Amino acid sequence: MPEIIVLISVFLIGVLASFFGTMVGGGTLLSIPFLMMIGLPPQVAIATERFGGIGQVVASFLKFFKSGKIVWKYLLGLTIISVAGSLIGANILVNIDPAILHNMIGIMILVLLPLLFLKKDLGIQHATVSKTRIIVGSALYFLLQIFAAFFGGGTGILIAYTLMFCFGLTIIEATATKTVPWFFVSVASLSVFAVNGIINYKLGVIMLVGMSIGGHLGACTALKKGNVWLKRLFLFFVIISVVKLLFF
Repeated sequence: MPEIIVLISVFLIGVLASFFGTMVGGGTLLSIPFLMMIGLPPQVAIATERFGGIGQVVASFLKFFKSGKIVWKYLLGLTIISVAGSLIGANILVNIDPAILHNMIGIMILVLLPLLFLKKDLGIQHATVSKTRIIVGSALYFLLQIFAAFFGGGTGILIAYTLMFCFGLTIIEATATKTVPWFFVSVASLSVFAVNGIINYKLGVIMLVGMSIGGHLGACTALKKGNVWLKRLFLFFVIISVVKLLFF
């Protein structure tokens, strides 16, 4: 494949993956397999995608910040947990093949799927939750950030689940709030990836530009469409993610 076609494709995949990834998570299920398809080893594909994801996080944060949808009271705790988890996960990535987690993440998403049907207000209305649920949610969030740092695929959906069910956030609040911890996750994990020399910077820069555009468009669309529409899209991506992780 000619190099110019590869670069254009990486850009377009970055736009598409970050557009949907910003709204409902799961964008890495598109971007990481694509980078592997064009020849990057799994670890390099994940590290390069994470480099490009900086653009998505910054662009979407700026839009969500202006909207007032970020729930600031949880940010410090979530950020500390995220950085700790990402440093552990990034070091794991350097030493193992992350493909072994496909089925594990897929099963976890599948088990949580009934919550979307049984709790109709989940993600639609902001809820008050107990301290116990927040503590449990924090522990789950820590484990998910470890997975996210060295795998990525599908973990964004599980993080959204956790923020909605354990912290009582609406789906838009969860989407907006997780951008701040995810920025620090990306920086922390990228430092490990850079030291180990597994980032393809040429493709990473192209993907960063594409993901910046997609992240901005995704945030604008989420805010415009609202929680009900976004939850329906979230449900669709949950099903797609389960199929992708368990069968492909």
